[in-house]
Amino acid sequence: MAEKTIEQTIGLIETGLEDIKKNKATKAEVLELIDQRVGIDKEILANMPDEVSSLKTEGQELKATAEQIQNQLKQLRANRYQALKNADGSYNGLFASPAEAKMFGLMVMAGCTANKSNLQSKYDAIAKALDNMGSQPKWLDEKGIKTMTGVSQSGGSALITTEMIPTLIAMFEQYGVFEADALAVPMGAGSTLQPKTDQLLDLYCPGEGGTVAESDPSIALISHTLKTLCALTAYSIELDEDSAVELGEMLAFLFVRSYGYGIDRIGFLGDGTSTYFGFKGIAGALRGVDDTIGNIKSLVVGSGNAYSELVLNDFNKVVGTMPDFADDGFAKWYVHRYFYYTVMVKLALAASGATASEVVLGAGQREKQFLSYAVKFAQVQPKAEANSQICAVLANLKVGAQMGKRGGLEIAESSERYFEKGIIAVRARRRVSFNVHGVGDTTNAGPICGLITAAS
Repeated sequence: MAEKTIEQTIGLIETGLEDIKKNKATKAEVLELIDQRVGIDKEILANMPDEVSSLKTEGQELKATAEQIQNQLKQLRANRYQALKNADGSYNGLFASPAEAKMFGLMVMAGCTANKSNLQSKYDAIAKALDNMGSQPKWLDEKGIKTMTGVSQSGGSALITTEMIPTLIAMFEQYGVFEADALAVPMGAGSTLQPKTDQLLDLYCPGEGGTVAESDPSIALISHTLKTLCALTAYSIELDEDSAVELGEMLAFLFVRSYGYGIDRIGFLGDGTSTYFGFKGIAGALRGVDDTIGNIKSLVVGSGNAYSELVLNDFNKVVGTMPDFADDGFAKWYVHRYFYYTVMVKLALAASGATASEVVLGAGQREKQFLSYAVKFAQVQPKAEANSQICAVLANLKVGAQMGKRGGLEIAESSERYFEKGIIAVRARRRVSFNVHGVGDTTNAGPICGLITAAS
C-alpha cells in the first residue's frame, strides 16, 4: 500500500510536468501539488520498513515462490502469453527471442533432471528438445551426468552454457545501475591488485646541459577479493517442456532483478558490515574518509537536515566540487526516483531560466536531467529524509568505482532437498568484488561526490 501511494505521487508529478509542456498547468500549480503530496507521503515514508523485507523460513519461502511461478505460468497461458508480446504480437520478453528464453528454461530443466532415475523420461524429452534447437548442455557428459566445470564449482552443480552468458550479463547491466556504470574488472584469481595514481609528473625545461628532477608520484593499489553471492528460488517438478519459455523468462527475471538490486545495495550503500558481505560501497567509502562530514572534500553538507531545507545551490556546490578530470561525459546523478521528483524537480521548477526548462523538457524522456547532468534512478538510494544522509550522488563511476567479476552465472539444483513439497530448488551463484576508490580525502575531492544532509 505504501509503495502504491509513493508511485501515485510520482505519477501525478509526471502528469503535472507534461501539463506544463502543454500549457495546461503552471509551474506554481505543480509546485503546490508536490508540496501536497509530500505532506501526504511523509508519515508513510517515516514508517516504511527497510528495503529488505523479513523472510519466512527457507522452506516456506521456496514453496511460496514455486506456487507463485505456477500461478504466473497459468496466467500467461490463459491470456496466450500477451504479457510477453508487443501490441503487434511480436515478442517482448527479457531475451532476444522466444527461442533464447526457451533454451534457458530447458537448460535449467535439464540440469535439474539429469542423472535421476525417477525423472529420466522428463530429462530425455528436454535433452531432445535442446538437441532440436542445436544446443547441447556443455556441462553434461555423454551419459547426461553433470560434471565439475570450474574451480568455483561444487559437486553436481551446473554452469549455464557459454552461449547464454552474454545475454545474462547484458540483463544484469540492464537492471543493476551500479554494475552497468562501474568499471568492470575481469578477474582470473581470488584476489588481484591494480595500481592507481591521482598525481601527474612534473614538467621541466632544463635547457642545454641541464638536469631534470625526478618526479615521485604516489601510487596506491586497488585490491579486489572475490566473494560468492548466492540466490535461491524454486519451481514445481510438474513443469514440462511446454513451459520452458515462460520458466526461462521468470527465472531469468528473478535472478537478474535480485542480483541487480543486491549489487546496487552493496555498490551504493555498503558500509563494510556483514549486511553488505564486508564490502564498502559509495556511502561507506565516503563516510569512511573522516568522522566529521564537513571535512570530507567530496561531500557537500546541505543547508539543513530535512529535504525541504535543501536549496538549489547545495546541488550547484556538488557540481562545482567534482574534479574536472572526472567530468568527461560519464558523470551522472544517482538518486531515488521519489527524491528526484519531490526534491530536485521542485527546486528546478522554483528556479528560473535553463534549470527549470531542463527538467520540464526532459519530463517525457527516459533519461532525466538536472543541472545539465543525466539523472539515473538508483532505487536503493534514500527516499525518506534523515540526519547526515547522503541523499544524492554525482559520480563518474567509470573512474571512481570498480566491480570485479569472475566467470558467468552458475546454476545448481536440488530435487531431493524439498522432495516432500514436490519442488526443485534452484540456486544461482556469482563471484564478484567491489572497490569504490574515488571518494577523495580531506584535502581533495574525488570523482565520486555527494550531497549529505546536515547532522541536525
